[in-house]
Amino acid sequence: MPKRLPCALVLACLLLASLSVQGLCAEPVAAGGTIPPDMSLLAPAAPEDRAYLGLDDGPVFKLSAIKADFVILEVIGVYCPQCHIQAPFFDKFFARLSADPVHGSKIKMVAVATGATTEELAYLRETGKYKYPVASDPDYVAHKQMGEPKTPYTMLVNSKGQVLYAQVGIIEDVNALYEQFATLTR
Repeated sequence: MPKRLPCALVLACLLLASLSVQGLCAEPVAAGGTIPPDMSLLAPAAPEDRAYLGLDDGPVFKLSAIKADFVILEVIGVYCPQCHIQAPFFDKFFARLSADPVHGSKIKMVAVATGATTEELAYLRETGKYKYPVASDPDYVAHKQMGEPKTPYTMLVNSKGQVLYAQVGIIEDVNALYEQFATLTR
């Protein structure tokens, strides 16, 4: 019996420790939550991406500086295979959004490459996988403000930072997503 007591104590301590660690883990911001509208990102290098987002020439921009009523944030990882699978679907989404005279002016789209270096961003642009703007969060500061979501993570936010839509994982049916965003942004 005395040998069982230390073993039970160790197991109880491990259980308590695991429960306290679970409480400390971040949860991604879900629909109904908010992200800071002053969240900062490294600006896209391409002049056409800056123009699309309505940004000046500064190296950093705040989410609130994007000239739109709503912003689609696509949180990606440079080496995330699911993100690369999703990219062509979102390229089609971006093309449709850009051609839409109603929604294209009030909704803008930007990928947030968490942990990406300048060189990695340049590589993403050179490969042509992302036809829409890609901003960088090299030190994971914005990623933490969004609750450290797994990638890909898609959010639709308004100008106040309110999250209207949030989804983790690959979204293949971009037509249904487009219609849902059109409804959410009326």
